[in-house]
Amino acid sequence: MNQALDLGYTRIAGKFWGVESGEPTIALHGYLDNANSFDMLAPALQGLRIFAMDFAGHGWSAHRREGETYSGLNDIRDVLAVADFLGWQSFNLIGHSMGAEIGSQLAGMFPERVNKLICIDGYCGTNSSEEVLGHLQSGIAASFKTHATLKVFPTLEAMTARLCEATGQNRDSAECLIRRGHKVVEGGYTWITDPKIKGSGPLELSAGQLEQLLDNTTAETLFIVADMENQWLKRSIDVIGSKARVGLQLINLPGHHHLHMQEQSGEVAELINNFTGFSSQLIRFS
Repeated sequence: MNQALDLGYTRIAGKFWGVESGEPTIALHGYLDNANSFDMLAPALQGLRIFAMDFAGHGWSAHRREGETYSGLNDIRDVLAVADFLGWQSFNLIGHSMGAEIGSQLAGMFPERVNKLICIDGYCGTNSSEEVLGHLQSGIAASFKTHATLKVFPTLEAMTARLCEATGQNRDSAECLIRRGHKVVEGGYTWITDPKIKGSGPLELSAGQLEQLLDNTTAETLFIVADMENQWLKRSIDVIGSKARVGLQLINLPGHHHLHMQEQSGEVAELINNFTGFSSQLIRFS
């Protein structure tokens, strides 16, 4: 069920799944995706009341106002505001890619709010201090792109082909995202995403800061990794492996980055359903 939430300072759109008596759960999509990212996965998850939200500037949510930056900190604020609007004092988080980055950061900053954390091919990014600073600079610079435009495609078929080419995902998952991610303009179709998002992204941390984030996190955590050699994830995995945090389970499920939207969505759902009865144990690499 689609619903838009008026948070006072912005509007966040999303989709509900599951019975109202299920465990409160917020699902967070990846960079330039939208809430349709969970269309295959969410119906297969048991015992959860899921709200999959469109991040600001994505899908059907409002864009940031003039002068506001797209940043991970603002996204974390939005997730907490959504939870407050829904009356959820504590909740589970399911995140894919960028959504997993933001979810893992929220869980470490506000551990009392997050019961279970499920990260699908993403976790809080870590980098050198120089790279972290550069990322912050590019995020601020992106907010000045007031006249940025997006490519216009003559047909939705052309739009789908471009997304498949750019991301390597299959046609079905690309079409699923485009259904919530396009708008009609003169000359055809274009992305509904705010152009100012390009160049921005979640907050990256130094290795020491990520260690502190892990120490602060109390939520039982399931981390599903599609590619253990992905350099973006490998730096975080190395830090996680050095901590051996109780309550964090890491599972390698080889596949595409959007594995929760493709043929492996059933396997991902099974892992998550098993995790709902997860008991604390040392980190496990499978």
